[in-house]
Amino acid sequence: MEKPYGEANRDRPPASRRAIAERDKAAPAQPEGAAAGDSPVERPPEGPSAAPLGAAPSERLAGASPVITIEEPPPSARENVTKPLLASEALMEDLAPMRPAQDAARVWCAVVGAGFLLFGGLSVAGLRPEGVVAGPPAFVLGIVALFTALTSVSYRRRAVAMVVLGAIATVIGLQSAGLAVGWSAARAVAAIALPAALVFRSRYRAYTGARWLLVAAFLLALPSFGHAVAQLALVDPHLGQLGALMVILAVLSSLTGFMGAETTGAGSFIAVAVVLAFTADLVVGRLAHLSVFSPRDLLSVLSAGLAFAATSALTSLGLFQILAWRLAADARRIDLHRPDNDKEGRDRRPPSGGEWLT
Repeated sequence: MEKPYGEANRDRPPASRRAIAERDKAAPAQPEGAAAGDSPVERPPEGPSAAPLGAAPSERLAGASPVITIEEPPPSARENVTKPLLASEALMEDLAPMRPAQDAARVWCAVVGAGFLLFGGLSVAGLRPEGVVAGPPAFVLGIVALFTALTSVSYRRRAVAMVVLGAIATVIGLQSAGLAVGWSAARAVAAIALPAALVFRSRYRAYTGARWLLVAAFLLALPSFGHAVAQLALVDPHLGQLGALMVILAVLSSLTGFMGAETTGAGSFIAVAVVLAFTADLVVGRLAHLSVFSPRDLLSVLSAGLAFAATSALTSLGLFQILAWRLAADARRIDLHRPDNDKEGRDRRPPSGGEWLT
């Protein structure tokens, strides 16, 4: 006969006793002589040997604590770590570079060297008025210019070599000026000094000494500038006045170099314009004195103009690099966080009468 639900539950042991009985059944029998506290269930495993021999290696090592190793880079790798470029360093390199136009100098030396070799070939062929006599100096200058461009020399030595080559080429070119050698020398000096000062002012715009160099360059360009003004004012209109007008405009455009440090004043572009203006003055002036325009005379005038432009640019670039090598360290002594002078002046200005009354 089936018992009621309540009587059946009354005969069952409590849940705690059932759990203890089931645990005792599942536990293995202890060997004789073992203590009560030496149960394998209660004793924790010691080391990796506690794992069964038949278990997998990953299971045997599961109980061991993992070992974390930190690999350090070798000293050579630590030394090769590049230092991050700070914003102040990038701004300083922009305001006062240490070796500006280093690659451009090598390229320009190669171009001028090839040009001198070409002029030497034209002289040997009899296509220049100087004849065969002008060939060897042109060859020597071309070889030296190519050697300066292709060899690995220091920044200062290449700049000095450029100035020396330009000075020698200028002296050779002045020999064909005749009686106007004084004005030709003034033109050459202005075409070298003024572009160099403009480029220096453009690359070192926060340096106060750049403007004083520009003032000195203007003083050196005054004779040529005055000669151009005299041609426009005192001489009857003719073709040569066109070159004088270009010189006047180029020199006056150089006044943008006296602008504030926030702008470069377009110094690099105006420097190129100055060289081209003085070259045009030379070419137009010689063409104005030609009675007959023969192909040989035209070739002679154009080659003289190209030689003057290349020599002036080479010498001006070398002079600029000498100034940069000498004054770059001084130009870097500037305060990048100095306040605006105009703003300080506005803050220190005394209040007006109406503000004082209020």
